Amino acid sequence: PNLDLPYVMPAQAQPNVTHNEAIRRLDALVQISVMSSGTDTPPGSPAEGERHVIGSSPTGAWASHADELAAWQDGTWTFHAPKTGWLAWAGDETMPLVFTGSAWERLDAVIGAGGSAAFSVGSLGINTSADPGNLLSVRAANALFTHEGDSHRISINKAGSGDTASLIFKSNWTGHAEIGLAGDTDLSMKVSPDGGTFVEALKIDSASGVVSMPQSTFLADHAVNLLQDSGRMAGNGATSTTVGAFSFPAYLSALNGATTSGLAKFINDNTDYGGAAGSLNSDVKALIDQIRDAGSRRYNAEFWVAQITAGSGTAGSVSHLGQTYYEAFTTALGLRLPGLTFHAYLRALDDTLLIHRSDGMTIYKDGVSAQDHLPIATGDGWVSITIHDMRDPRGFDGVSPQTLDIRCKSSGDRVLFACPALIGGLTKIDDDIGVVAAYGSWVG
Repeated sequence: PNLDLPYVMPAQAQPNVTHNEAIRRLDALVQISVMSSGTDTPPGSPAEGERHVIGSSPTGAWASHADELAAWQDGTWTFHAPKTGWLAWAGDETMPLVFTGSAWERLDAVIGAGGSAAFSVGSLGINTSADPGNLLSVRAANALFTHEGDSHRISINKAGSGDTASLIFKSNWTGHAEIGLAGDTDLSMKVSPDGGTFVEALKIDSASGVVSMPQSTFLADHAVNLLQDSGRMAGNGATSTTVGAFSFPAYLSALNGATTSGLAKFINDNTDYGGAAGSLNSDVKALIDQIRDAGSRRYNAEFWVAQITAGSGTAGSVSHLGQTYYEAFTTALGLRLPGLTFHAYLRALDDTLLIHRSDGMTIYKDGVSAQDHLPIATGDGWVSITIHDMRDPRGFDGVSPQTLDIRCKSSGDRVLFACPALIGGLTKIDDDIGVVAAYGSWVG
């Protein structure tokens, strides 16, 4: 039924006629290769076996046979109506044709971007093999993507903000550089010596366009704490190695009934590491052990660790990941620069706390950036927090928002807080810096 070949019937007279007709059809329809396609006028002197795809308005001997296959056989034209899906090689176009059921079309037009039918494959390997992890694989010295019309764009799409859309550059199958959206919506560039550990070298904020180079502008190059007490929380006059009594600084505001106290201080020449001035509180010791090598834990600039206990007020609530948090303490509202860097150490003692993020901020927890409110769990221990806070000067009121905004779940939740530093502009803060000295430390 596919080629309409006649059968030789039992006891048929002149079976050779039927047989020859079947052979003639096979000769015309098997391995179809036509000299022309879309032609309406038959050639004047056709060669034996010559075939053509007739056009839509045929004349002469081809009249009434639009879109059919014409074959010159035994001195006459024979005609064959195509079926959907038939393929023919068109010599005049050097391209396969396919009959779609209504017309003959070039195969590349049918399966290409401008075609009338969609074409998809589960995987594709070009000069190599595709695999489940690389559904499209190309092995070539060069690859070209060119424009259709006036422009050309390549899109890499990820499912959500926390996922990754990136390009990875490899050497001998080991990744050494990655460019893209990695875990947020900011453009980042990362490098790696081994393909396992990547270091962020450049980051461009998706909201502000601000460029930062986390590994290039080190705190050791230049940074001065704008907080007059150097974040030691012992009064603005403390400039020597040791400090006196705890003094909750005016640059912090306790909210919703939160209370503040000095938990303990780091003691210079402490007995824990061979000194004689006194032993360290266990939480203070845990912090100094985290940020100093063993040989630098005995002698160091003293500082207080503040304990803030959340009150019962419920103002300033925010919901995050199914939990509600209330304001506990912030940097005080007052005149500020458009661009600021804040650093401190935090520890949640009773329940998860939340660092509230405003637009224009990037929060770093132990050097890893976040583009959302940042929870700190009790199991995290001491964490280094850096906040890059950039305001558009044209839309900036000169005072808000507060760069640091800590929120707690419940009344009585305790937060430990140490070594705050506020620095003009955006700069990298080494997670192990500890106290950042203020200008007054030198000029008195």
